[in-house]
Amino acid sequence: MKQRRLNLSRKWLIFTVTATGTFMGTLDGGVVNIALPSMAGEFNAGIESIQSVVSVYLLAVTCFLPVFGKLSDMFSRKKMYLSGFLLFGIGSLLCSLAGSLPMMILSRAVQGLGASAMMANAQAIIAKAFVGKDRGRALGGVGAVVALGSLAGPAVGGFLIQHWGWQSVFWLNIPVSLIGIWRGIQIIPRFNPKTKIRMDISGAAFFILSSLSFLYAMNEGSNKAWTSPVILGAFAAAGLFFLLFYYRERVSKTPFIGLDIFKIPAISYGYVVAVLGFMSIFTNAVLFPFYAAYILHIDPVQTGLLVLPFPVALAVSSTVSGVLSERYPARIITTAGLGFAFMGAVLFAFVGESPSFAYIVFAQVIFGCGSGTFQIPNNNTVISAAPKNKLGIVSSVNALARNAGMIMGIACSVAVYAAVQGHFEQAGLESKNAFLRGYQAAMFLGAALAAAGGIVSAKRA
Repeated sequence: MKQRRLNLSRKWLIFTVTATGTFMGTLDGGVVNIALPSMAGEFNAGIESIQSVVSVYLLAVTCFLPVFGKLSDMFSRKKMYLSGFLLFGIGSLLCSLAGSLPMMILSRAVQGLGASAMMANAQAIIAKAFVGKDRGRALGGVGAVVALGSLAGPAVGGFLIQHWGWQSVFWLNIPVSLIGIWRGIQIIPRFNPKTKIRMDISGAAFFILSSLSFLYAMNEGSNKAWTSPVILGAFAAAGLFFLLFYYRERVSKTPFIGLDIFKIPAISYGYVVAVLGFMSIFTNAVLFPFYAAYILHIDPVQTGLLVLPFPVALAVSSTVSGVLSERYPARIITTAGLGFAFMGAVLFAFVGESPSFAYIVFAQVIFGCGSGTFQIPNNNTVISAAPKNKLGIVSSVNALARNAGMIMGIACSVAVYAAVQGHFEQAGLESKNAFLRGYQAAMFLGAALAAAGGIVSAKRA
């Protein structure tokens, strides 16, 4: 009994280290979103340009997730995870010193590489440390940590920006990185692979180039025009490199990802649901701070307070969802969560020019409940279905699906906003009303994506 308690205690110590990295990443996301209007003013950039500060981070995370996941299956998950901590801290320092938009984008890319190494291994480390019912609770705990990071981000970020400028928001990550590295060295086991696994360099290169080209085109399409030669060329390159990647996966004796994992229904359905769900949720991530600044005319502190209900609801619903996932099919809980996301997006679509703060709080709560409820059972289903020798790659592709959804959600919402807003401005509508029309169209897109994700979730076994 004593040994069991000791083992259980060690598991939750491991959880605290992975939770620290998760907390840092989500804290940074919430802080940076609140800082975007301030950055846009200093760098003299519009919404279409400043969104790159968020998107390039997600781009770096997404493109390299399977690489770090594969490396963790080959080598030590511990070293890979802690290297991500270190790189994230260095990127944060560079962000705080950035004096131009290009330098900020480069620094955020460094941050993204560090976050990618952490994200690719966090779920796999938890899956190795926790088994059975404890795994659902641990993943639910991760969801709660995500919410706490999101909760602290807007409030702390708004205060820092108000008093010391946007640069100060990146200072927070540096001590957290140092603490995470220190505790990780002491606590996380090596989790070395039991069998030798090789990296298919060609397959990895084709995958990165395909992902980079596609996500670049998605991110820059609204800024450079979707029919521009650069964007069309990027889409064409993405298609070409994907075909080369697919061919390499079929003929290689040691495929980079291994397409056989997609033959497992729990994994393939889970990936699709993750993409659609996060696309829906992130349609509001970049646009809401601008709505608060341009339409409501409130300062960063007030904006942060209006964002707070979302992560509060996320924290509560993640914990509840983690417990419920032990008793009920993931299909039911995930579908219900996407139903909440649908309602939240619709509420924001009809927010109007002068809503009460109570209306916004209610909409944030509903949206937050949707995010927290659908994530945990979906993640648990995917990770639990992973073959033991492919836990790292399955975990990293799951994180890839999440981050790809984030990038595409931001890109598509900004593109829809820009197209509709520009159309109504050209038609002679005043800028405020044109903004509202564009914002509403983007939120309708979010609702449609949530509905699509709910349909896919409901169809799985």
